[in-house]
Amino acid sequence: MTPDWQTNCVYFSKLLGDQHSALCGQLTEILQEHGVPVRFLTGTHDIWCRDYCPIQIQVGRFIKFHYDPDYLKGYPKWRTEDEVVCQDARDLGQCQRSKIVLDGGNVVAAENRAILTEKIYGENPKVGQDQLKRDLRHALELTELIEIPLEPDDVIGHADGVARFLNEGLVVVNDYSKVQAGYGKSLSNVLQQAGLAVEELPYFQEDVVTNGIPSAVGNYVNFLRVGNLFLVPAYGVAQDDVACQKLKQLCPDAQVVSVPCVALARQGGVLNCVSWTVRI
Repeated sequence: MTPDWQTNCVYFSKLLGDQHSALCGQLTEILQEHGVPVRFLTGTHDIWCRDYCPIQIQVGRFIKFHYDPDYLKGYPKWRTEDEVVCQDARDLGQCQRSKIVLDGGNVVAAENRAILTEKIYGENPKVGQDQLKRDLRHALELTELIEIPLEPDDVIGHADGVARFLNEGLVVVNDYSKVQAGYGKSLSNVLQQAGLAVEELPYFQEDVVTNGIPSAVGNYVNFLRVGNLFLVPAYGVAQDDVACQKLKQLCPDAQVVSVPCVALARQGGVLNCVSWTVRI
């Protein structure tokens, strides 16, 4: 697969500029200042393009899983169909289709392994678990699929709000010590048993719900990474600096930029959710 650190181009939905014009302008400016091309997808029905966009296997090769999120049941106007994305991204190469139901936000990729939550089983109930794991490893060309438990009360169920690879052997996770400590221990155990080193970023929760989706304010793991550039969500609190300093410590050669994201996060996602990063 193509991990974040190998990507060099960022796509956003055009709706991000319509709904969060200041944030979209700031993201575009930062990315372009660092030599990263920015492109926009038209015809999408919401801003969360990570979920309905294909997953890159290598340069010129993608796989598009079936986008059928349970959290959009009853909201057909917010569902972006496959053809919309494939049309805008047709110049990137070949795109294979898969019948497996899977959101892009639930695939956290390294080169030879990926992290997904156990939600994949509920989304594909007619496929046995062992068969589904084999099919996913084959489709994504992985040697290892790491399944992590669902975060309690998480209605979305995506891995990219819980854990992110920094390299093939290192992940960062939310610091659950003050929020859902038991879950944090279970999560770390699974990742460590897979041979991964685990580091923590600050984490807190805000008691705000929008359209049934809990606020993502307090989540730093859902950063946007393209190549060696990190754009990290900021919420106007002391933890903003702690998160950036921790990433600089873990990735000394990286460029880390803090980006205010309160309004966006209150819709339930942050910077990885609204971006599609690829290698061109």
